[in-house]
Amino acid sequence: MTPEHQPKPPRPGDDSSESAARPLVAIVSNSKTPYRLHVHRRIAAEIPQIRLSSLFTHELSNAPWMLDAAPEIGPVSFGEGEVASHARSPMRLAHEWAKGGRIVRWLKEHGAAAVAIAGYSDPACLRVIRWCHQRGVPSFLIADSNIRGDLAGGAKAVLKRRLVRRVVNSVTAVLPFGSLGRAYFARYGAEERRMFNFPLEPDYAQIERVTTADVSAAEERFRLPSGRRRLVYSGRLVEVKRVDLLLDAFAAITAARPGWDLVVAGDGPLAAALRGRVPAELSPRVHWTGFIDHQALLSALYRGCDVLVLPSDYEPWALVVNEAVAAGLAIVSSDVVGASAELVEDGVNGRIFPRGDGAALERALLEVTAANRVDEMKRASQQVLRAWRDRADPVEGFRAALRFAGVLSSNA
Repeated sequence: MTPEHQPKPPRPGDDSSESAARPLVAIVSNSKTPYRLHVHRRIAAEIPQIRLSSLFTHELSNAPWMLDAAPEIGPVSFGEGEVASHARSPMRLAHEWAKGGRIVRWLKEHGAAAVAIAGYSDPACLRVIRWCHQRGVPSFLIADSNIRGDLAGGAKAVLKRRLVRRVVNSVTAVLPFGSLGRAYFARYGAEERRMFNFPLEPDYAQIERVTTADVSAAEERFRLPSGRRRLVYSGRLVEVKRVDLLLDAFAAITAARPGWDLVVAGDGPLAAALRGRVPAELSPRVHWTGFIDHQALLSALYRGCDVLVLPSDYEPWALVVNEAVAAGLAIVSSDVVGASAELVEDGVNGRIFPRGDGAALERALLEVTAANRVDEMKRASQQVLRAWRDRADPVEGFRAALRFAGVLSSNA
């Protein structure tokens, strides 16, 4: 819905209803994704002391997910028909800045008590952050930024340092995803007392509900041969993900691992080139699913695999790691992946290798796929996930930030 057609939450003081008495907390994000909707649903259900409104700067994600309307999160679209994009043309930047003004007017009209903003590279989000700072409205920066991806140099690094420090100093609190995010924002001036973990997460209960029949249906749909063990890559087929490195490493170990196949789940501009990279004799052992738009189907595919491989050169978080450990997979990941810093205990439930190091990736794949290691590592993933969820629940992080800002009482 556009802001003009979205039902308006009651303003505080409009009437004596219980709903009107609760503070309105808005979360500004670029678009709907399965993970974002899940966490927003949890906030709406588990923090009943607030009224949640989820404001989206774009109506559609750049990935064509099949999503529910999720009315319980109070969705409002400020980009009807628009797809989230990283385009940076002057016209596009001006359009997004003007959109930020429309969001600010909505926040003023509805008396927002606090605003959480996902990201700081979008002009609309920057305008909202500036308005909150000027008006004294508590604001929280949500970002998956990761210190191992902070590689800018020269003049770009100087400009980035100025921008990020200004943003960090303008918000009430910062909500990073994990330890690499905390280190990133500490570099730019965020004190430990102002940081609260807020990692997006998949619907773990949905992954747990996957049945053997669901797995069999997924295997049949994607024509995966039975009786095989499987590596799986899940993500976009773009240069930074280094699927080329994975394909070469898989080709190098196939003779030593004749019972293993590779599944590539995703799509992107490099799809044709990557398919062409596979030697003809290995083609029957590499399976391409394309983009999977239903979360339940993707979860079933994970359950039918054994090891997730994520060889990215740059990866702020990567929720596919959360999904894979929840599905009981071992993980092989490059050392830049934010989620792997929390969800992969090297040598316990997987291996971490230096980004771009193909030889190290080969060694990691051989170790994790060894008959005496793979099932042990798969079992360990469940324990690692439980420990992570205990120390970094996003709803508890959000609740703590609201308490810190004085929006909730200390016992709420």
